[in-house]
Amino acid sequence: MNIKSLIEKIYNSFEAFGYARAAAELQRMSDSQLLSLGLSRHKIAQGQAGLPWTIERIAFAPASQASQTAANQAEFSSKTIAAA
Repeated sequence: MNIKSLIEKIYNSFEAFGYARAAAELQRMSDSQLLSLGLSRHKIAQGQAGLPWTIERIAFAPASQASQTAANQAEFSSKTIAAA
């Protein structure tokens, strides 16, 4: 084994460790945090093979569903504040 191949193996080991550590930290985040960063939990789970970990396309809810969700969140927030 020559020096060059030894250095490449060490470099590859550090790189793999870095990806694994980053993936583990990202997996601890909530789905909404990952979405705000544009990252896909499925691709993160694939590790280095899933790179880039970004979302290829974002599916938006229909306007009526989105407005209903916003209304539900507002109602929940007002009830939570009133209860406190």
